[in-house]
Amino acid sequence: MKDQEQDIIDLYDLMLEQLRDLYDGERQQLDYLRKAEEQTNSFELDEIIQMHRRETKNQLERIEEVFDILNEEPSGESCDGIKGIIEEALKLNDRCKNPEVRDAALVTAIQHINHYEIAGYGTAIAYAKAHEQHDIAERLLDTLREEKRADMGLSDLAQDRINPDAKWTAIVQKSEKESAS
Repeated sequence: MKDQEQDIIDLYDLMLEQLRDLYDGERQQLDYLRKAEEQTNSFELDEIIQMHRRETKNQLERIEEVFDILNEEPSGESCDGIKGIIEEALKLNDRCKNPEVRDAALVTAIQHINHYEIAGYGTAIAYAKAHEQHDIAERLLDTLREEKRADMGLSDLAQDRINPDAKWTAIVQKSEKESAS
C-alpha cells in the first residue's frame, strides 16, 4: 500500500522508489501465483508456477537484504503496474471457459508480470552501479537472471505444449458442437 509518496530528489531516491516498487510487485505476484496455481489445468504449468513461487519468495528475501544493506525500509510504494496487470489477468482468466485456453492466458499474465519486473530490475541494477553499490547490483542481477529464465521456460512450455493444446481442444469442441447441431 502507498504510505506517503516521498519526493524524489536524486538518483538514490529514484533507486529506492524502484526497489520499493519491485518489492511490492513481488509480493503481489506471490498472491497472484497462488490463484494461478488453483486455476491451471496443465501439470507442467502447475510445476512451473510452483517453482516460480519459490523463486519469488527468495527474490523478496533478496530485496529485503538489499534494503538492510542500504539501511532503508522496503515498504512505502505500491506497484500499480503489477496491480493493473494482475487485475487484467484475473478478468481474462474468468472469461476463458476452456481450461486449455485459460492455461495459455495464465502464461500470458505471468509473462507480462515477468517483463515488467525484468525492466525494473535492469533499471535498479543500473542505479546501483551508478552509486557503486556493486554488492546490491549483484544481488539484483541474480533476480534478473531468474526472471529471464522463468520467462524462457514459460515461452518454451507455451510453444511446445500449452498453445497447441489450447488450439486443438478448441477445434475439437467446435467440431463436436457443429456435429451435434
